[in-house]
Amino acid sequence: MDPFINAFFQIDTDEDEVITVRDLEDYVKRNDLDKSMVTRWKSLFDKNHSGTITLNEFCDTLGLRLADVRIKRNESITIQQKQPGGLRSEIKVIVATMSLADQITVSEEVYRLVGDETSDKKLLADKIKTYLDKRYGRMWHVIISKGSSWCSFTHIPETSFFFQLKEYVYLIWRTPA
Repeated sequence: MDPFINAFFQIDTDEDEVITVRDLEDYVKRNDLDKSMVTRWKSLFDKNHSGTITLNEFCDTLGLRLADVRIKRNESITIQQKQPGGLRSEIKVIVATMSLADQITVSEEVYRLVGDETSDKKLLADKIKTYLDKRYGRMWHVIISKGSSWCSFTHIPETSFFFQLKEYVYLIWRTPA
């Protein structure tokens, strides 16, 4: 799901399609984000200064169709329900800011590609990146590592996913264009 849409649904914890200032403040605190996010979201999405942001206002501002966003949300929920335990037991999450639905989608594709028994890890990384670029838009980064690794990076919120599958660690994230 688009990071903004994903953020909306993570903020809207009671699933009433309305975000209050309190919801925004709780989200910022829970995710250790910059407090200015509350002000930015209010100025962007609360055009009538009601103190709330409805999903409809949110979609209008971003030029999204409300029905499409609801469909994406329902698909995301369906994916999570189909996989009651979430991710495959072989997937060991190291750290992730990506939604569980997207983690499942991405890890399933990686699992499928690994099953093709390609020993060329550069080719595998290229295939994963191509998949991510086509599915979610450009600017994905993929590192496949065996053994120790360290990294420092900036990424678009809710688009990082680091996990282990078999003896390899997969570091996946998206940066702004």
